[in-house]
Amino acid sequence: MSTLFSTVGRIFTLRPALFGRRGFGQRSVAAEASASFDWTMIFLSGWLLGGAYLDAWAHQHLRLETFFTPWHAILYSGLLATVGFLGFHTIRNVIRGAPWRTALPAGYELSGFGCVLFIIAGVSDLGWHTLFGIDVSVAGLVSPTHLLLMLSAGLVVTGPLRAAWRSRKAVAPYSAVISAAGLLSLMSLFEQIDHPFVELWSAGDPSDILLPFYAMELGVIGIVLQSGVIMAVVLLMLRRFVLPAGSVTLIFGINAALVSIVREQFLMIGVALLAGAAADTFLSFAGRPLQGRALRLFSFLTPAFLTLTYFAVLMTTQGVWWSVHVWAGSIVVAGLVGWLLSYLVEPPGQAPPPDPTGSLGRRTHA
Repeated sequence: MSTLFSTVGRIFTLRPALFGRRGFGQRSVAAEASASFDWTMIFLSGWLLGGAYLDAWAHQHLRLETFFTPWHAILYSGLLATVGFLGFHTIRNVIRGAPWRTALPAGYELSGFGCVLFIIAGVSDLGWHTLFGIDVSVAGLVSPTHLLLMLSAGLVVTGPLRAAWRSRKAVAPYSAVISAAGLLSLMSLFEQIDHPFVELWSAGDPSDILLPFYAMELGVIGIVLQSGVIMAVVLLMLRRFVLPAGSVTLIFGINAALVSIVREQFLMIGVALLAGAAADTFLSFAGRPLQGRALRLFSFLTPAFLTLTYFAVLMTTQGVWWSVHVWAGSIVVAGLVGWLLSYLVEPPGQAPPPDPTGSLGRRTHA
């Protein structure tokens, strides 16, 4: 008991730290995260994301009539584990003399805030379900409390990516690559309303489809949306880092493994892995920094090849009822979306960014 009182007393006597003022022996700048810290957060983020996608699966396959489900238990236990991990490090570093604002490693401040926001969103979600019932389908994706949960989870899982971004690393650590996959997967969780890996609008027998015209519309829109989201994440990484070998395959594969859970479309994992491997092969020969025509070509070919592989797998397994005009045009449109996004990374007429590796020449992977 005396130890407890002495610890509490020490915390409250660190007034400069509590109010963010710099004192003797205190950190004025957040320290860089250790590799073990990053990988622990990757594990906890996977726990959180796994719970979210299992909950999405349950909403697709089961009739849920209560907030208290096994899927919510996985999701919120992952949150509690993350809160415990970040809270422990925060309190320990404050006791050691760090101000609250730098108690967590650089890049993880928003993860701590995300945990607090997630708790608020979770309590609000319980209240929302109590007042308005269990939301399903589109309502389950766009309800205010679920959107707040996704926002707060995004702040949590992108901690390793922000930590690497703020470091001096030229080559992205794999923890940052997996964190980027988590960011993509959170966006895909919302995108499941029309995700090509969830809703196979072009596959099967058209006689089983009530409104084929709208199935084509929704299918093409889903491909356009998916292409924009995946290339936004990949190009964001390429803007800052040299990607280690297999990075795009890892990002695509993790994302597909999670998304495929929703409707159990596990063939889509193979589609993503093939497209990711093709993109990594391109990067291994393109040179660094990726710029100019190479950047434009990569940005076009990556989503185009992903969409081509998608249709090829569907044609050989379930059949594609769309006309050649629609599915072939969708491949081109997917590539054009990526090509247009490349202009956000390198606008026309702008001098290319300096090579972050300094002297790697044409070496693309570390």
